Amino acid sequence: MISQTKTKISDSSIFYLLWGWLVLIAASINYYLLNFTNYEYHFIAWPILMTLGGILSGIIGARKGKDRKVQTFIGRALSYLWGAFTVTLILSLFSMPMIGPEGVYPFIILLYGLGTFISGGLLKFSPLIWGGVVSWILGVVAIYVSFSDQLLLIIGAILFSYILPGYLLSKSNKNV
Repeated sequence: MISQTKTKISDSSIFYLLWGWLVLIAASINYYLLNFTNYEYHFIAWPILMTLGGILSGIIGARKGKDRKVQTFIGRALSYLWGAFTVTLILSLFSMPMIGPEGVYPFIILLYGLGTFISGGLLKFSPLIWGGVVSWILGVVAIYVSFSDQLLLIIGAILFSYILPGYLLSKSNKNV
């Protein structure tokens, strides 16, 4: 029974890598279109790639859920954390027409920090904790820079809080 409740933390890496790469690509496309073209819909990659991410996450989560025999406390805590993260992120995005993306993006970067810091603590995985700290620092910096530079800070935050820890997590054999 004890062995059934152990979860390989590397199982979580797929979500960090999936969302990390999708956000990095969306921010990069947005930055490029905003700064090097006259394309009016420079933000177009966000709705397309985030919808794709939601669909893929749902499919992956459903498949992992079928394979899981027992839900651990840490698994449940992470589910609530990332569920609350998603709701808060969506509600923040609804404020964008009122305060603009330059007012919302720093908050989103701070949310990346919150999610990865807490996940790292629950999983006892310091690269996620440090990625969260980096995101918090970049989120504060983002308050003082242009929207275009905020996109670069999102790329940095995602690299340090999702992508690098995601690859390290995938190589981890540690059980929780």
